[in-house]
Amino acid sequence: MGLTELGLTGFGLTEYRALLIDCDEVLVDRDSGVWAALQPLLDSRGGQPAKDEVLAEFNAVVATLYPRFAELGFSGLLCFAHRQLAEKWGLHASWEEGMSFARSAANWSLFEDAPGAMLYLRKFYRLLVRGDRDAEDRGVLCERLGIAPEDFISLAEGPQWLTDQGDQVQPVLHVTGPSVDTFAGLDRCLIGRHRARHPSPCAAEYCINSMADLVAQHQLSLRR
Repeated sequence: MGLTELGLTGFGLTEYRALLIDCDEVLVDRDSGVWAALQPLLDSRGGQPAKDEVLAEFNAVVATLYPRFAELGFSGLLCFAHRQLAEKWGLHASWEEGMSFARSAANWSLFEDAPGAMLYLRKFYRLLVRGDRDAEDRGVLCERLGIAPEDFISLAEGPQWLTDQGDQVQPVLHVTGPSVDTFAGLDRCLIGRHRARHPSPCAAEYCINSMADLVAQHQLSLRR
């Protein structure tokens, strides 16, 4: 798997001091985990809904709940999302079923290339991971990713966190998915794991297919 396209407008890869990497769908296969955990609800719904359609509905529900993140916490947010999906589909779901769905997040798998890529990249950058987990799961995930707990940044945190870090992390490259909006005006590396190819021209500084591609591009940059 090679690089699909590079659109370089500012810093070269070796000039960034830190990478802000989205946790879900860049490092963690959240979509497969959510899809698997929704199967009991989908069995009750019947029919054969498309995976992309179901995940889009789930994402929309989660987005409406995120303003309540401080109140709900991560498990609470997922539990409410499960309940709201059930109501939307005309089904009844118990709180126990909702919490079972929420706790499944602890078992979401890393993408195969994530651990090796993180091991390589931390030799050259400060690695910051942007996502959310319950407190009891965060430490284990940070250990699997090889980062310090303080470098796991909540999605509820605004850009001020990066500003407060000052020169310790700037300049920062945001490693994210194609559907994520620009964050804090950062340069972006779009990772489209489920895309055959990115649209042309690239909508960011870099458009690639995986963390393994990012490692490969960094190695090429070192040889230039």
